[in-house]
Amino acid sequence: MNQFQQPKRKYTAEFKADVLRLVANGEPIMAVARKMGISDSLIHAWRKADGKGEKKPDQSLQQEVDNLRKQLRQAEMEREILKKAVAIFSRQT
Repeated sequence: MNQFQQPKRKYTAEFKADVLRLVANGEPIMAVARKMGISDSLIHAWRKADGKGEKKPDQSLQQEVDNLRKQLRQAEMEREILKKAVAIFSRQT
């Protein structure tokens, strides 16, 4: 081992979970890394391994936007049908 390298440390699953929980609650990764005495790249690796680093919040927001647009199109179509029905029934009287 090089004189500048530190020995590899093992971290418990509980420690990793605590770190990931802090990050998930909105704390900046750099601040959590400094507070816990670990590198930010280690946190990024743990997030990726945990699967939470993969999905970005923007993806879930985009999915919600797409669903809302679909609902809006449906509501607009129903409104147009009702407007035509009102026009048809108002002519008959």
